Amino acid sequence: MGGLTDTWTNSWGDAAQSALLRPLQGWLAEHPVMGWLVGHPLWAIALVVVGLLLFAGLWSAIARLTEGFWLSLVKLPFRLSGWIFGAVSALLVRQWAKPAKLEAGENRLSEILSRLETLQTEQESLLEEMRGLLGKRGEG
Repeated sequence: MGGLTDTWTNSWGDAAQSALLRPLQGWLAEHPVMGWLVGHPLWAIALVVVGLLLFAGLWSAIARLTEGFWLSLVKLPFRLSGWIFGAVSALLVRQWAKPAKLEAGENRLSEILSRLETLQTEQESLLEEMRGLLGKRGEG
């Protein structure tokens, strides 16, 4: 009875094995690179490790890219408000500085004119004095 059970178990095992392996063998025959990898497991492991490293690098690059995008998006309101504040403050400073410049310029202009008038009157008085001295010299 042991022989019959072994034969029956083997036949079921062979049938199950062939049912599972036949499609796999057909697929490996259609894809020779995968068949080579199955035949060379160390190379397959090395390629999987290299693939994982490449994928990790790609994942890291994507993370840095999205991190930069999100940081730029978060900084945008602050940059925009700084730009607006800078433009508005520059405009206000220009408006406040113009009257001060004009007033300072007008004050300086009036100061220069008064000094020129003083110098002109002094020049006229000096010329009169010089004419008087020359006139006395010519008479004497």
